[in-house]
Amino acid sequence: VRTPTDLAARVEVVRRRDAFERDPLAFREHWKAGNERLRRRIVQAQKRLEGTSVPDGLLLQCARLCQQLGTDGLRAELTLLRASRAHAALRGHEAAGEQDLRVVAPMALRHRLRRNPLDDTGSGVRVQRAVDEVLGP
Repeated sequence: VRTPTDLAARVEVVRRRDAFERDPLAFREHWKAGNERLRRRIVQAQKRLEGTSVPDGLLLQCARLCQQLGTDGLRAELTLLRASRAHAALRGHEAAGEQDLRVVAPMALRHRLRRNPLDDTGSGVRVQRAVDEVLGP
């Protein structure tokens, strides 16, 4: 989790937090329907998860991406595999694809990078650059 850089997003987060603190019951009631829709989507995705495949070509892209970033061990590849599969299931797809990998890679890899004290580029930027190099822009 990181601090939003978009000004409107920052204001909205503060506005919602204030609304919750002022009246938690009203806040919960206001978001109840949206939370219920999301809960149903997640439950359906959990049911689809076991049947959602990850093609070998996508696994190869996961490995290339991790190699490009210099991640240690194979945990990063396993995390990418699982997260891509979960994202595909959430979208209702039977197989994970490149779009799923693009979405989950920054979240899965940002914290796995070695820090270079001379590099002023954030980890998220490094991951996105590697994703674009491996998968194309």
